[in-house]
Amino acid sequence: MKVESIELSTEDIQSIRDAVKERRPVNFYCYTLTLEQKQRFQNILNVFLDECGESYLFNCLSYCLFELLDNASKANAKRIYFKEQNLNIDDKTDYENGMKAFKSNLSDNTQHYKAELEAGMLQVHLQLSANDVISLSVSNNTKITAAEKNRIEEKISKTQNYENVADAFADIDQTEGSGLGIITIVIMLRKLGLSMDCLKFSTTDEETIAEIVIPKHLLKDAEELLEL
Repeated sequence: MKVESIELSTEDIQSIRDAVKERRPVNFYCYTLTLEQKQRFQNILNVFLDECGESYLFNCLSYCLFELLDNASKANAKRIYFKEQNLNIDDKTDYENGMKAFKSNLSDNTQHYKAELEAGMLQVHLQLSANDVISLSVSNNTKITAAEKNRIEEKISKTQNYENVADAFADIDQTEGSGLGIITIVIMLRKLGLSMDCLKFSTTDEETIAEIVIPKHLLKDAEELLEL
């Protein structure tokens, strides 16, 4: 589905509700995650969770969703940047040197990256589904490197030592930025009574997938925890 405006049309809303009722996944695509695009996705998630009868999850999952969408969008842009700079993204030295300027370069050249992402068909795919689980899947059509995958796994593993985000702040990897995004997702899911297994990362030769999977039988406990 392609949603053109921030506010969802009656047809868009009905399409999302019908998909939930019929236990079909709902798919959305974008190239860059602008403020307007974030607001569209926020409205889409709100309708989706309302139809699922799980609206109380909105604040938590909207944060998690934006972090995953932002990571996926930046991952695609990163491939363009490294190619333009003649840097090998799989080489440790090139990677570290490239990341020193990537974020500022991306921020200063948003229109350039938007055009290049569209030209290269490098897009972000959001899929929402509700069967026996509530699933939010975010994928980007570039392959994650071994070093990136290890960095993500290390962040997730370290969250076992943190009670809250403040505990994590002094122990984060600055290479990718603050590094707090994935850590915060895991901590927020844990506060819902969910394990780290609910956040999954996988990769193929063509895409990288991040997925939050919440079994429906755990949702009653999650609602009670949020009310505490």
